[in-house]
Amino acid sequence: MSVPRAPYDPRGVFRINLPHFEIGPRARAVGTYISGTLFTLSFFLMIDAATVSKYSRPPPDAPYDTVPVHVAFVDWIPAICSTLGFLVTSLLDKSHLHAALSGDSWGTDGPAAWRARVVLFIGVALMAGGLAGSLTVLILKYIVNGYTEYIYYGAANVGMNAGIMLSGIILWVSQSGSDEYEYQLTV
Repeated sequence: MSVPRAPYDPRGVFRINLPHFEIGPRARAVGTYISGTLFTLSFFLMIDAATVSKYSRPPPDAPYDTVPVHVAFVDWIPAICSTLGFLVTSLLDKSHLHAALSGDSWGTDGPAAWRARVVLFIGVALMAGGLAGSLTVLILKYIVNGYTEYIYYGAANVGMNAGIMLSGIILWVSQSGSDEYEYQLTV
């Protein structure tokens, strides 16, 4: 249960309440399974694109100097960032955030609350950076260079990073919705 706030709160412009979904007594388990399934399907999408690119050959009527585009390490860097961000946010102890996000004392939070805020920011920034990086790879490597026949590789990269980010959101909401705490994010 959170502490009620005054109508005017000078700490933030917007006040966003996280929804509390009533799935049933097993809401935490259901959300965790959905998140894990989405995470696995996201990785499967990128591994499928890497496998297809490994065995791609130029068409038989292409000039002899035509080389097909393959998934390289550059394509995996956004995936690594998103995965690290997912791990950081999912391993964060949410009890430290309770005092940071719902308390009325903005300047008197303890060091654990500040560390939790910094870790949460780093995790979300890694996931957002991974998604932005995959869009950058899609645009610069596949669209700008005119490799439209290989655009599936870039789209799979974007799909993987978006899936990992959505998986992290589902896991966060399902674990915080069934806790004894009620989180209120203030921007």
